[in-house]
Amino acid sequence: MKKNRALIIIAALSLIIAAVGINIMPDQIAAHFGFDGNADLITSKYTVFLFVGIVTAIAVIGILLRRAYEKKQNGTSDEKEAAHAASNAKICGTVTAAVCAVMLGIECIFIAMGYSGLQNMYGTEGELYSSLTVIIMGIMFAVLGNVMPKLKMNGAMGVRTTWSMKNEEVWARTQRLGGILMFFGGVVMTVAGLILRGMPALIVMAAVIVAVVVISVIGSYKYCQKWEKRENDKS
Repeated sequence: MKKNRALIIIAALSLIIAAVGINIMPDQIAAHFGFDGNADLITSKYTVFLFVGIVTAIAVIGILLRRAYEKKQNGTSDEKEAAHAASNAKICGTVTAAVCAVMLGIECIFIAMGYSGLQNMYGTEGELYSSLTVIIMGIMFAVLGNVMPKLKMNGAMGVRTTWSMKNEEVWARTQRLGGILMFFGGVVMTVAGLILRGMPALIVMAAVIVAVVVISVIGSYKYCQKWEKRENDKS
């Protein structure tokens, strides 16, 4: 229970904040905005409970994954495999807690937007909310980037491609690259959220996410190619 305390607390906070939110928001709120900045989807204030469902689902998945890694750790006599499972169990808690915290932050922004009756994202208030979202995402990327290089090969977390799953060497190099990209990408996103407002900040966030994914995938392919070439040269 203690190991999963952070996830349980965040899930409980999500429910409490949503319960408070429905009492301060109007019955109908804007839930989506078009490219012109105007609200193009009006929905019930009870939509906020979708965030509660998402946060709870992520927390449950995190708890189950952690238990699976701990079971693997306790069920093997191989010291290396046990150490890998223990490391992944610990990182799993950090990763899922970070994602849940981000969703909780976005839930709070959603409630604030509903409470203010926001109808256009290009105004001062709308641009502020956009920038806050980018900052929250940037912090999450920086946190995840910091732990990614510590991930051992697994089927649930990390940069998992056909190439990165070839062996532990390719895996480790791919996670190191992905972690570096995510960390500095998170820093860029956070800075962009602090100095830019609205659409420019969102564009920077989207560009960073695409760059991290594309470069990480290409990197895993290149690392795998080098490993295969080295193995072929030996034979």
